[in-house]
Amino acid sequence: MPTCALPDCTRPTNEAAVCRSCLDLLRTDLATIPDLVGELDVTIARQARTGQRVGGRPSEEPLPFNAAASEIRDDLRGVLSTWIRDLWETYGPRREVPTGEVAADGTPVAVSELDPLDTLPDMAAWLRRHPSWIAAHPAAGDLVDEMLDAICRVRRAIDVPPERLYCGPCPDCGTGLYARPDRVSVTCRECDTRHDVAELRAALLAAARDHLATATEIARALPGLLGRELSANTVRTWAYTGRLAKRTPDAQGRPRYRVGEVIDLALSTPPRVTYPDRSCAKMPISSG
Repeated sequence: MPTCALPDCTRPTNEAAVCRSCLDLLRTDLATIPDLVGELDVTIARQARTGQRVGGRPSEEPLPFNAAASEIRDDLRGVLSTWIRDLWETYGPRREVPTGEVAADGTPVAVSELDPLDTLPDMAAWLRRHPSWIAAHPAAGDLVDEMLDAICRVRRAIDVPPERLYCGPCPDCGTGLYARPDRVSVTCRECDTRHDVAELRAALLAAARDHLATATEIARALPGLLGRELSANTVRTWAYTGRLAKRTPDAQGRPRYRVGEVIDLALSTPPRVTYPDRSCAKMPISSG
């Protein structure tokens, strides 16, 4: 029996080049693109906080935008638009669209066109509507793999871990405390009191349960507090599949989630299996 055409996937397939689980994974990832693009735009504009700066003021002023994140956004657009055009040319109906021009013999000129897709969410929605075209495409393995990798790069651009772990305010003077990930204690820079990192972060975790935060904010804060991996994409997937309720959006329109509900889901969910040869692992999803 043939196996899935994606690298590192050995699940069997029937007539399609990719297995149902990988196709479902792609459709799930595509559904997160509206949220991902919104957060990526904030990163590009350097409005997102990506960690605590350590040391003095940098000698050079930063660029007014994040050039690397902008390039990743362009790459995502290029990958999606290229495969959309390929799928349309392979399977799309040849719908005649008038151009308004007239040929030499007096007959109207018409062409077969793909409906305009101006935004990345529009492209993602179009692709999700055509799973059978994707599965049947001769290069379906490359198609799905390239899209998953492009979306994975977007996640890495917006899910930058902090350089210091936030431990909450100092119990004695209220100053914000930050510790290196490998430290068991932290000393307040204002009152010089030493505190146990584990105790501070346990209290911080309990106090955070009723707060609302975006998927990226949760992914930056909770893994260290919980002692396990938790990506922003996992939070978005829980919301997409109905396991987690979306709450009032933030000022940029990004959905927020109740932190306590995320904590409960994370603690009741088995840890993800990691794949050493792929930084954004493809996880099996039930075909239903």
